[in-house]
Amino acid sequence: MVRSRLVLLLIVLFGLSIVAHAARLFDQKEVDAAIKSFLSAQKSEQEDTDSLGSAVSDLNADGSSEIVLLWVRLGPTYSSSTLTVFSKTTAGYKPAASLELPGIAKKLSSVKDGIILVDLDAFAKNDPLCCPSIPKQVKYRWLDKKISEVKKPTRSR
Repeated sequence: MVRSRLVLLLIVLFGLSIVAHAARLFDQKEVDAAIKSFLSAQKSEQEDTDSLGSAVSDLNADGSSEIVLLWVRLGPTYSSSTLTVFSKTTAGYKPAASLELPGIAKKLSSVKDGIILVDLDAFAKNDPLCCPSIPKQVKYRWLDKKISEVKKPTRSR
């Protein structure tokens, strides 16, 4: 009797894990489709686009996940890096805010507790436009439908 209940419990848990896995796969397909569609729409005859990384996270603790996308626009002699946040609508994920980043973005390091970490190379005072030389990690936050850099608090003496 106890053994049959244990077997039944294991079967139910296994079934639930399959359903949860299928739901994550479905969500990932929706995320991938939103990113692909967005990047395609940003392309032109002269410019291409590419993803530098993405993550799904509830950025504003409202119970709904957002997509964070770090991407680059590549022109004939230039590039620019942009951070875009997509929010879920009845029509699927749609861009909610974008911020062009200074320097050259390398990767989306992490998204945790509403903080977006981006690794990039920033410009030193005398750097040419092609070649920022200061590697740094910059923190961003999506708040009130805007992306902004999280500045370190200044200390008073």
